[in-house]
Amino acid sequence: MQKDNQAKFDDYIQERIKQEGLDQPSMNFTNAVISKIEAQKQNKVLEYKPLLGKKTWYAMAVLVIGIFVFLIYGNATMEFNWLPSNLTEQWGQINLLSKLPSLSVSNIYVYAFIGLAFFVMVQVYLLKNHFSKHYYID
Repeated sequence: MQKDNQAKFDDYIQERIKQEGLDQPSMNFTNAVISKIEAQKQNKVLEYKPLLGKKTWYAMAVLVIGIFVFLIYGNATMEFNWLPSNLTEQWGQINLLSKLPSLSVSNIYVYAFIGLAFFVMVQVYLLKNHFSKHYYID
């Protein structure tokens, strides 16, 4: 039953195509399409805009340098008047690094990690060059 419906539908479509005929594009259709594509290419200029501007980077650099200068030359003693004194003394006695387990790594693991990191960086460099050469978008 479904094949009969499909056959009837195909016959109907073929009959409609014969009656209506196929549309023919104009003689310069390809040239018109290419000229529109070229016009759109020239209108779109991709401009690089960084997320953080130069003024922001300069302000952050000045802030970091100012903090370092203050820590080196300034008076870095701080008083917490709003905390009880015994609580600040207890916080000063906490040594989290002593609670960490000691981790000993043999030299072979260190060399293996350095080698792996080196070859991963080489692979990234080679893949970047490959993709930038073969998949360049004009």
